[in-house]
Amino acid sequence: MRAVVLAAGKGTRMREITDSIPKPMVVVAGRPMLWHVLRALADAGVTEAGIVVGYRAETIRSYFGDGGEVGVPLSYFVQEVQDGTGRAAEPAREFLSDEPFFFSFGDIITDPAAYRDMVGNFRETPTDLLLAVRRVDDPSRFGAVAVDDDDDAIRDVVEKPPAGESPSNWVNAGIFISDPVLFTYTSRLELSPRGEYELPDAFRMMIADGRVVRAHKLHTYWHDVGTPEDLAAADNQLRGTGAALPSE
Repeated sequence: MRAVVLAAGKGTRMREITDSIPKPMVVVAGRPMLWHVLRALADAGVTEAGIVVGYRAETIRSYFGDGGEVGVPLSYFVQEVQDGTGRAAEPAREFLSDEPFFFSFGDIITDPAAYRDMVGNFRETPTDLLLAVRRVDDPSRFGAVAVDDDDDAIRDVVEKPPAGESPSNWVNAGIFISDPVLFTYTSRLELSPRGEYELPDAFRMMIADGRVVRAHKLHTYWHDVGTPEDLAAADNQLRGTGAALPSE
């Protein structure tokens, strides 16, 4: 299985830190966040990974090179225009076109076992898209996900719902396994009210078309590192649990 990791963003809410480095290169427990993601993917059996780069791309290329340090061969794809998550994987489309693939944002910190468990879930019950979800107290910061508890089918995804109006406390955890059919839907995306092409809109189109979109519920630690406070929490988590994969 191949994977694509989005690492093109700057991280405007962490401006003092990211003025000189891409956000996924911010250090957590002694290593860049992107390093933790790539090592977890390698541990889950990913055979090749593509990194979508943009802001200060050379910093990422020079650090990771061909991927020898993280245990998975790497290719690089440039996102020339950062116009939303829905088009972010487009530069790697041909790289991913042959079989189901992993997708992850480069600033997600979670237990590496979550990636392995997702592979097992996907192989046991093949689906068009298997989306990792995590329960949170305040879903208004994220993409809230309506999940059918009987079969984990996803019924809807609502991006950053107003406080008190979320369909559930499960949110998009920023990791999924998808059939390449996803690109059929991302190519049809229109700009959202926020002026971006957004992945949750593609998920909703898949659901409307009767595609099988299921949730993989995470019950471990999970950090979507978007602020300095998130960064401190993720760093404390890994240093406290020793849960990060060791370097080889």
